[in-house]
This record gives sequence, C-alpha cells and structure tokens, in this order.
Amino acid sequence: MNKHCASFQSKPILDKQPDVVFLGYNPHENWEYFMEDSQPERFYEGNPSFCNPQERKKGNWKIWNRIYDAFNWAEYTKPVEDGNFVFFNAVYFGSDNIQEMKSIPESAGAIDRCLDLTSEVIQGIFRPKCVVCFSIPDCFDLLNLKFHFTDIRSIKLDENIAPHLAEFAIKKSWKSGIPNSKRTIKTALWNGIPVYGIPHPSGRVSHDDWGLIALYLRNEMEKLI
Repeated sequence: MNKHCASFQSKPILDKQPDVVFLGYNPHENWEYFMEDSQPERFYEGNPSFCNPQERKKGNWKIWNRIYDAFNWAEYTKPVEDGNFVFFNAVYFGSDNIQEMKSIPESAGAIDRCLDLTSEVIQGIFRPKCVVCFSIPDCFDLLNLKFHFTDIRSIKLDENIAPHLAEFAIKKSWKSGIPNSKRTIKTALWNGIPVYGIPHPSGRVSHDDWGLIALYLRNEMEKLI
C-alpha cells in the first residue's frame, strides 16, 4: 500500500548551509502519514523515529547506522553529526520498495514532480556543500537523467585513495595494503554542487568496501567542509 510520508528523515537545516545532503529514493517505512493527517510540524521535525537518539542507538536505523559506522571507522564523523547534514528522499511517497512505487498507475507524473521539488530544495534553499546519493541507478542516475549533471566520472575506489589516507587504512586495519575492490562509485557536479553516487546502505557491500567509500568521501569532503 502506498503511503503519504514527508520526505525528511532528519530535521531540515534552515539556519545555515548544510555540509551534506544525503539523498535516498523514497521512504520505505510503516509510518502512515496520509495527506489529510499530516501537519506542517512533520516537515520541520523530520521522522520522529530518526530524530530520537534512543531509537537510533537501539539499531532501528540500520541504513543510517551503516553510514555513520563507515565514517566513524574513517575517523571523520563531522558530515554525519546532527546539525551538519540533511537526510531526505527525492520522492516523497512511501512504499515497501521502489518497484511498488513505480507500478502504481500514473505514478510517473508524481515521481517527476517530486524530483522537480527536490531540485528546488537542494539548489534554491539548502545549497549544500555536497550531495551523497544512496544508490547509483535509483538516485544518482535518475537525477542525472533529468537534470544533466556535468563532469561525470566513474571512480574505482582502490585506485583513487589519496596516499595519506592509504597509509591511514594500512595502520588502521588493512595490514597488506588497500584491498582489491571492483567497487565503483560516481561523481559529478550538479550546478556546481559536487554529487557522489554510492551503493545503497541496505545493499550487500563488504566492510572493506564501506571503508574505501568512507575514506574516499573523507578525502573529498575535507576539501569542501
């Protein structure tokens, strides 16, 4: 069943430029916020479960915890500390999975309108220092198809870690050096804002690959924030 659900998981930052917008495709949750029941506060307060530190400590936000743990391993938690990021979805209507959302009759127009509004929010309100898309095909590529990113590059992680971060990785846990990885992420510019496409945190990604992703993003973000 398709549910109406406000887009923001975290509380939106409106008093300063956020360091990062973390962007998913659409909410996959059981909160049944139907249009007639929604209040403006829901948009400003974010998902009450996500914004509750105790819920996150209980592990009820595995997707976010995986991202936080990767940055924590890389000893660079600034981008994932409350008040520095916004976490929301490009499509504002919830479903159990993406295919269910796309299968709803006439959903294409609603999805397209959501993407327009997401662009307005990112480009006109937040203007973050960078955007991180959860999923390359379902988020990064989708936005690129509509908004035509520039300077698009595919990055093979084990060949693009800065030397000082490679040394950090060896000291930290990888005794034999940077692991061989076929994992590729994407980067681009969206009207001047750096955009990174990474695997969705719910996917099957090894700990080594999450380490490489976090180290690559650290190297990039240290230049921006």
